[in-house]
Amino acid sequence: MFALRFSKQSQKALRKMPSGIATRIRAELDAIAMNPGAYRGDWTPLAGSDLWRLRVGNWRAICELQNGELVLLVVKIGPRGDVYQ
Repeated sequence: MFALRFSKQSQKALRKMPSGIATRIRAELDAIAMNPGAYRGDWTPLAGSDLWRLRVGNWRAICELQNGELVLLVVKIGPRGDVYQ
C-alpha cells in the first residue's frame, strides 16, 4: 500500500473543481494507492517521464510513484487541455 500525498497545486485544484469530479478522482487515487499494479482503470505512464496519468472523464491527475518510500504523489490535477502544460 502506498501513502497518498498531494502537492499544493493539486490540493488547490481539488478544492476548486466540481465536488462530484473531486470525489471520483479521490476514489480512483485511493484505489491506485492500495495496489498500483492491480488497478484496471485508465492509469498509464507518460512517455519520456517518470510520471503517470490517471484519466477520470475529461480530467487528468499527473502522479509520481516513489517506490523507495511507497508514496503516490499527486503532482497536478486539471482538465485535459491544461494539465500537460
